[in-house]
Amino acid sequence: MHPLELRQSIMQVGEMQQTDTARQHLSELMKSGELAIIPVGFRCFTKIELEKQLGVDQETLVFDNGFFPPVAVARLLAGKTVDLDAGHTACIKFENHVDGNNGLGIRFVSSTYSEIDQLATSPDLPEINRFLDSTFGYYTLDVANRYVLAHYNWHSFGAVGDRVHNVAENVAATSEILTRRLERIMQRCYNARSILFVLGETQGYQYMQIDDEVHDLHNFAPIAQTTHDLFGEKCKLVTLAEIASAEDAIALL
Repeated sequence: MHPLELRQSIMQVGEMQQTDTARQHLSELMKSGELAIIPVGFRCFTKIELEKQLGVDQETLVFDNGFFPPVAVARLLAGKTVDLDAGHTACIKFENHVDGNNGLGIRFVSSTYSEIDQLATSPDLPEINRFLDSTFGYYTLDVANRYVLAHYNWHSFGAVGDRVHNVAENVAATSEILTRRLERIMQRCYNARSILFVLGETQGYQYMQIDDEVHDLHNFAPIAQTTHDLFGEKCKLVTLAEIASAEDAIALL
């Protein structure tokens, strides 16, 4: 092997060992409860990217399956429970929506379950992802709190195994699941000495629109204020880019 190649190989081994050590240390901090790392939107990508970047794997939390603008995250954290029975409906999703004033974003238009059933005529429909998520669940809007769920409330195409096609039953069960996951976050954060709330937006979207309402995905003030009110100085609000590695995450503590 050429001396330069040998030197590069040795450096790469050293970097990998350093990364493994940092990931192990981070995992130990989380398992002990000393550190809580909480994905807070804006969609499922945040949890997935965190696992890749930090090498950590944790239970699904309340903001992991759906579309949550900062204002919705703040409302859920402050409310401490989830009750979809108070108001919910199905939506149609439009990715890469361009608005003359707000730029590139994602838009949801309120619909009804019956309309989605009429539009989603086949699981192989080319535009099926507008009407149903990748597991053939409805995009379910929490009318009061302004977020859209995915992977909970299944259309008949997604009714396999434990998944049922029964909106009332699914909504009741989802409210219970989300409340438990929200309680898990609260308990972890109250017990932890340090908390990292992680925001992720990986598509260049500037906003999430629900009908005529536009929610800025980069205005983190609602989350910052609510988390400070709840947990004080021990919490930090960071982006995926700021914790690209376990070393980065540890350096923030």
